[in-house]
Amino acid sequence: MSHYKENIDEHYKEVNKALNTTDLTVLKQLLNSKSVGVRRALAQNNSINSEIANCLAYDPVLNVSYIATLNQNCTVKREFNENDLKHKCVICTIAEKDLNCTQCDI
Repeated sequence: MSHYKENIDEHYKEVNKALNTTDLTVLKQLLNSKSVGVRRALAQNNSINSEIANCLAYDPVLNVSYIATLNQNCTVKREFNENDLKHKCVICTIAEKDLNCTQCDI
C-alpha cells in the first residue's frame, strides 16, 4: 500500500471517529486535530457537549465554525459576515465522510 493511500485511510478513520464516537475523552482529543475535515466532522457529531461545540464555533476555519453553530449542543450565537456565507463550502452540511468536493457545482 502506498504512503498516500495509508494517509487517506487514516484520515477517514479519524473522520469516522469524529462523526460517530460518543466517548467524551476521545471527542476532546479530536478537538485538537490539525485536520479541518476531522474538526468539521466533530462539529457534526451530536454527542459533543456544549463546551466542545462552543469551542468549535470559534474555530478559525469557517467550514468548521459555521457547522458547529448548527450543532444542537452549541449554546453560543455567533454572527457570520454575509460574504462568509456566500461560499458553498462554508454552508455545506454534507457529512464529511460523504463529501465529494469534485462533484460540487461551485
